Amino acid sequence: MIEEQLLTLLQKVRDDGDEAARTQLNELLRHDPEARAIMATMLVDEQALVSHLRDESIVSILDPERDGAATSPASRPALRLFAWPQQIAAGLIAGALVGLLGVGMVWAVGSPKSQARLVPVSNGAFEDSVGPIDIGFPSGFGGWSGDPAEVIVEPDGNRTLRFLQTANVTGDPNGGAVACNVFQIIDLSSLQQQWDTENSEAQITLELSGKFRRQAAPNDAELPRLRGGLAIHLYRAEPESIGKAWPLVIRDAIAVGKKIIKLEPSDEPATISASCILAPEATIALISLSANTKTPTKTPIPLGGYFVDDVRLTVTRQPTLPVNFVP
Repeated sequence: MIEEQLLTLLQKVRDDGDEAARTQLNELLRHDPEARAIMATMLVDEQALVSHLRDESIVSILDPERDGAATSPASRPALRLFAWPQQIAAGLIAGALVGLLGVGMVWAVGSPKSQARLVPVSNGAFEDSVGPIDIGFPSGFGGWSGDPAEVIVEPDGNRTLRFLQTANVTGDPNGGAVACNVFQIIDLSSLQQQWDTENSEAQITLELSGKFRRQAAPNDAELPRLRGGLAIHLYRAEPESIGKAWPLVIRDAIAVGKKIIKLEPSDEPATISASCILAPEATIALISLSANTKTPTKTPIPLGGYFVDDVRLTVTRQPTLPVNFVP
């Protein structure tokens, strides 16, 4: 398939500096309209488009649904994050589109490497404590708090977080109690300085991941829509201000990434992740883990059968692929 051929060639050019692959890729894109169409359609990176083309209409034409896991507020340019191989190919998108418009072609000429490292999450593996977490919204950095949940020790000695029951984290008796949410606020200031995000030409992303598991509980039959999930919200704010304005403050987030999963008690544990672009102005990240009943109610619902473990936050810097313009 042309799609597989494109991605294979692109990987060789990017990761290995393969000159033969570079020549073959250039020839394929020059002479095969289908190859150019596939590249433009499948590997659209809106950040590259906004940077190189400044034309939102092209994004909407090529990607009409735009239903990605990572979203940004409508007042800001929408950014989409793609997993490999889309990320490594993103630098070719502008070139493919320019070629389709008849202006010229842009071809890859370099193979910059991405960088990734873990961002510290307090007690991300839940090995540092046992028992209930603090109730209520966190007001500072470090540590988990939120709705009723507890760290338990399993028979093999592993420690994991168990969601106990749904609640309203603000304590509002008239508020909804649809989910059990657990939060932590991460300070991004040192990360922003170390990676010089304000002056960086690379795409820098944050990825939150966690391993979810479900086991049988007495009221499973009453919870047919129960889901596990995680989310990351970026803000330019003081940590204590988020809880005071929750949940309306969600609309002020600079970027949001979220992911949900449906597990049956018989399913194997599954790791899910959510990502978003690290904007230079973001000073804090609010990360959250949840078990959501999808049942509108103000009355707490016992859970007890949903668990999460091995929570990680990873920052990745993906350099823009250098290009040459061929008229």
